[in-house]
Amino acid sequence: MINPYVLPVSPRLLWQTEVGGWNLLAFDYIAGRHADYSPGSDDLPRVIKVMDLLGQITCPDLPLKRAEQRWASHFEDISTAELLRGDSLLHTDFNPVNVLITADSTYLIDWAWPTRGAAWIDPACLVLRLMAAGHTAAEAETWAAHNAAWINAPSDGVTTFAHANRNMWREIADADPQPWKQRMAAVATNWAEYRS
Repeated sequence: MINPYVLPVSPRLLWQTEVGGWNLLAFDYIAGRHADYSPGSDDLPRVIKVMDLLGQITCPDLPLKRAEQRWASHFEDISTAELLRGDSLLHTDFNPVNVLITADSTYLIDWAWPTRGAAWIDPACLVLRLMAAGHTAAEAETWAAHNAAWINAPSDGVTTFAHANRNMWREIADADPQPWKQRMAAVATNWAEYRS
């Protein structure tokens, strides 16, 4: 559904079919590698650049989930969900395996969670992934600040989002305590504490 609108930053969908309850999607092949989010990585400016390019794409009139709905069950005070409201197209899953690096381009893949919301949410999602890769909260937020949308982010909105992510990742890790989920829960907790 979202693919035709994100071709400036994503590979093209070639075809899709449903077989045995599975939805199979075939995309253009990208000969690249996953992004390296570790401190000092040369990939970090490229990740910010593709995020900036995404920020220039108008959110299409599609039945996308709204950010204030997506995280609604994780807010301590539901009235603060309105801080996430906006009309930007968001990827929301900046796991480094969802960013492909080639010699001359950077692509966002796995658009499982396209969302309409405040533009600063994508750099906020990146903060958690940078912390998981070894950055401190301050270092991760410094990288997020390279994205224009982060500069205009309301501090209370970012803090609210950090707390919602702490609650979400705790719930995910409690339900399925795989090591990587436990790690993300710890990172989200650290970020919420930093924001507090």
